[in-house]
Amino acid sequence: RLIFAIFIIMQVLIFCCDKNPFHPKKESHPKGNQPPETFLFLFIAEAGLDSVAVDSVGIDTTTSKQVLHWWGDDSDGQVIGYYIQWDHQDEPTWTTSEYDTFYVPIRTNFDRFTLRVWAVDNDSLKDPTPAVQTFPVFNSKPEIEFKVNSNPPAPITGADVIAYTFPTRTFIWDVIDPDGIETVTNIYYTVDDTTSWIKLPGSERSIRLTDLSPGEHTFYVKAEDIAGAQSKTLSFPDPLDSDTPNTWVVKEPVGDVLLVSDFAQDQSTLTVQSIYEGMLNNIVGDQGYSVWQIGTSRTPEINPQNSLPYVTADVKAYLGYFKKVVWFAHYGRPNLSSAGLSLTQYIAEGGNVFITNANKETPDTMWTFTDIDSVYKLNPGGRLFAGVNVLASFTNTDEDSTRDLRLAKLIGNRVSALIPGRNAEVIYRMEPDSTASVTVPYKGSPPVGIRYEVGLGKSIYFSLPFHYLDGKGNMEQVLRYILLEEFEQ
Repeated sequence: RLIFAIFIIMQVLIFCCDKNPFHPKKESHPKGNQPPETFLFLFIAEAGLDSVAVDSVGIDTTTSKQVLHWWGDDSDGQVIGYYIQWDHQDEPTWTTSEYDTFYVPIRTNFDRFTLRVWAVDNDSLKDPTPAVQTFPVFNSKPEIEFKVNSNPPAPITGADVIAYTFPTRTFIWDVIDPDGIETVTNIYYTVDDTTSWIKLPGSERSIRLTDLSPGEHTFYVKAEDIAGAQSKTLSFPDPLDSDTPNTWVVKEPVGDVLLVSDFAQDQSTLTVQSIYEGMLNNIVGDQGYSVWQIGTSRTPEINPQNSLPYVTADVKAYLGYFKKVVWFAHYGRPNLSSAGLSLTQYIAEGGNVFITNANKETPDTMWTFTDIDSVYKLNPGGRLFAGVNVLASFTNTDEDSTRDLRLAKLIGNRVSALIPGRNAEVIYRMEPDSTASVTVPYKGSPPVGIRYEVGLGKSIYFSLPFHYLDGKGNMEQVLRYILLEEFEQ
C-alpha cells in the first residue's frame, strides 16, 4: 500500500509542475540551407606529379594551355553544376563538367590570367566564395621544321650540288607550339625576297609553288603565334645544312617531249642518255625536248639531290609540261612504282609514254599505267646474245617488218618476258626459238612490248634495253614512228 501511495503522489507532481524535471526543454536554432564549397585543381603533367589543389599553392610561370579540374561539396544537398569565368570573359559560363582544357589568349610575352569557379547546389545556391587561381603565363615561340624527307638529300660527298626541278615545287613543314597548336595563327612564306611575305592560315602545312621562273631560287617559311612571336625562318636550300643540297635551280620546260633518265648509273657518264638525245635531236630538234634525270638515295646513292619528288602531284606536274614522254631504265631499281600513280593520271588526261625498262623489276599494284598480268625471266641465265630479232606487230600489216628490231649487243642482265593483261596489245615479240639464228634461252615467241590505252592517252611498255636494238640500223626510225605516228593517233 505504501508503494502504491508513493506512485500516486509522483504522478500528481509530474502533471502539476510547470517544468518536467526529467525532460528539460531544449532551445532549437536551425541553420537553414547551406551553400556549397568549391575546390579547384591544376593538372601538372611534368615529372610524374599528380593533380595539385591550387587554392593552397602558388604557381610558377606556365604555358597558355591549362588542364583544370574542379569539384564542389554541399553539406546538405547535392552539387548540380558550376559557373566558371576567366577574367577576360564578360559573363560566367555554366557547365556540369568537372574538368576542361583551356587556352588562355596570351597576346604578349607575359601575362596573368585568373579563373573563378562557383559550385551550385540543388537549391540553386551558389558558393559565395568561389575557388580562385591566377596563372602567370609566359608565351612560347612556335617551332617549325621541314617534313622529314620532303627535301632531297645531299650526297655523302658534300652539299655543294644542285637540285633541279621544273617550275612546280611543293614544300611541306611541321609546326609545334608548347602553348598548343591552336595558338599558331599564321604561316608566312616567300621565294627569294624576304622583305615581302605571303600569309597563310596557321593550320597550313604545305604550299605548292607553280609558274616558278627559270634559274636559282630560295624558299623561306616561318610560323607566328597569337602573341606575334615568330619561329625561326626555314630555308631551302639552307647553306648551313650539310644534309641537303646548297643550290636549287628551276629548269624551263623546252619542247613537247620529255626524256626521263631513270637509269641513275648512267648519270655520271651519260652514255645511254646521249644515245637518246642524239635520236631526239634528229626527230624533234634540240629545242623539241627536255631531260629529267631521276637520281637515287638508295645504296649506292647516285645523284640523290635529284631523287623523285616527295609529292606525287609534283611528279605529275613535271610530266604535264609535255605531250610525250620517253622513259628509260636499265640496271638498278627504277622509280616506276613510286611514279606509277602520276604516270597513270598523266596518260589518262591525254599524255603518251614510251617506257623501256630493261631489268628484273616486276610490276606491282602501282603499275596502272600499263596492263601486265605477270612476267617471267626471258633469259634466266642472265645472257641474251646479239643477233636475235624482235618482231613488231603495231598494225599487223607488212609495214610492221620495217619496225622489226635486232639486238646489236649482248644483254648481260636478266630481263623479263611479258604476259599481257586482257586489255593490252602485244606490239613486240621475240623471234621464235625455232627460227632464231643464234642460241636463245627461251621457248616460243615471248612478248616483250605491249601497248595500252588509259583514258585519253597511251602507254608503250618495252622490257628490253631499247638502246641495244640497233642491229638493223632502224632504232631511230622506230622511235620516230612511236613519237610522231603512234602517239599522234
